[in-house]
Amino acid sequence: MAGVQIERFTSKLSLFVLGVDKVNIQIAKVISWINIIMMLLMIYHVTMRYFLGSPSSWALSLTGQLFALYWLIVGGYLLVEDAHVRMDVFYRLLSPRRKAIINLFTFTLFFFNCGLVLIYGWEWFLLSYVREARMSGLWRPLLWPFRLIVPISFGLILLTGIATYIRDLYKAVTGKDLA
Repeated sequence: MAGVQIERFTSKLSLFVLGVDKVNIQIAKVISWINIIMMLLMIYHVTMRYFLGSPSSWALSLTGQLFALYWLIVGGYLLVEDAHVRMDVFYRLLSPRRKAIINLFTFTLFFFNCGLVLIYGWEWFLLSYVREARMSGLWRPLLWPFRLIVPISFGLILLTGIATYIRDLYKAVTGKDLA
């Protein structure tokens, strides 16, 4: 009886982890198209500035905002793919189970930092929304849509971190992969 309950629980954990992975992969596929938009914006900006002598006030600024969106929103995907930069001088020599145990300790700091950015990012967004803050310069778009990306992306990174933590905890306890 207890074995069946453990299997059901493990199955639900596995579904959660795989679901988070799928969401991140889909978001990364969709958001990757921003690269083309940024490239076209830069071509437009350079053409207007150097060939027509009339630089745009908005294209360069929008490209920077889109790059920030791209960089932040794919953080969860990088976590799914284990593509974040780390110092693996000793880490790479460890067994998968010991790596999982090390990850459990380091994710404590990760959750703390991610939670702080999520909380303060939300406050930063709300403040710019309430005040109707705008970028400086001639274009002056509203800032809140760009600032909303910070809590959304860190919420996604935090969710992915929880899924990774569950995966590592299962491996540390059982020595097997969860999903």
